Amino acid sequence: MIHHATRQRFRSIVPRLLEWHRNNQRSFLWRGLRRSPYVVLVSEFMLQQTGAKQVEKHLQEFLRQFPTVKKLAAASRPEVIRAWHGLGYNRRAINLHRAAKAITEQGRFPKTLDELRALPGVGLYTASAMLAFAHNADVPVVDVNIERVLSRLWKRMPNFAATLPMRDIYELDASILPKGRSSQWHEALMDLGATICIKNKPKCSACPLRTTCPSAKGMKQPLRETTNVEPTYFGQPRRIWRGRILQLVSKNEDIKNRALFAHLKKHYAISDSSFVPFVTSILTKLKAEGFLTRTKKGALQLAEHK
Repeated sequence: MIHHATRQRFRSIVPRLLEWHRNNQRSFLWRGLRRSPYVVLVSEFMLQQTGAKQVEKHLQEFLRQFPTVKKLAAASRPEVIRAWHGLGYNRRAINLHRAAKAITEQGRFPKTLDELRALPGVGLYTASAMLAFAHNADVPVVDVNIERVLSRLWKRMPNFAATLPMRDIYELDASILPKGRSSQWHEALMDLGATICIKNKPKCSACPLRTTCPSAKGMKQPLRETTNVEPTYFGQPRRIWRGRILQLVSKNEDIKNRALFAHLKKHYAISDSSFVPFVTSILTKLKAEGFLTRTKKGALQLAEHK
């Protein structure tokens, strides 16, 4: 339970942050569009593991190709994967496609947290974001920026990397969010976290909440910075090679293994003998995951949804 004194302190923080946001909000394509449930669904799927600038490059064209959830549901899987190219993590495209099919079959967009979370690829954050940004519902929404900002505002964090447990942040957000202004409130928190209350070396002197933030002074670099370094293969992570292979197959349907190997080796100047087994392992995985299929003659194709 959130202490009464904490709620009282946030009563002055909330309007100050909203006032700051009116003059300092970031401008993104999806914020300027009519925030229909479909537009929010597509943009949130894209933003799950892709930077905002990259999403801006692809969102408009994706919506042009699939302007409604019914159009997306009616598209083939290869069409969706091709339209998704450049965003990475292609499983999101398949889950978005599956979600569109489920919504179309239901005949309406889900309007509760449980209904939204039942959709493929939709977790707690995406479901909450759907309700807040498409319906302005008074529900807590917590991404990494909001988690960091509310942690620092609530209690003094010992270092830049420290945050409070996610369940506590959800509880705090639910108790302080301004009723009827959920969309603006959460965008304000996100924008503050992305521009001022950043993870490393936050710009506390420029923060509109510095006088009421217990973490504004005294935070230090963590004693030991832990980073997960993504392993690379022939100069790139496995996910990049997966994307390259899918792109090549999408542009050259009915390509066979030998031609695919030759193209990749030539294009990326690879002569290592272990490259072909590496690519073969990716092809096997992509086929098992439903991205690729083979014709009777052994050629590769993007798989249709079964």
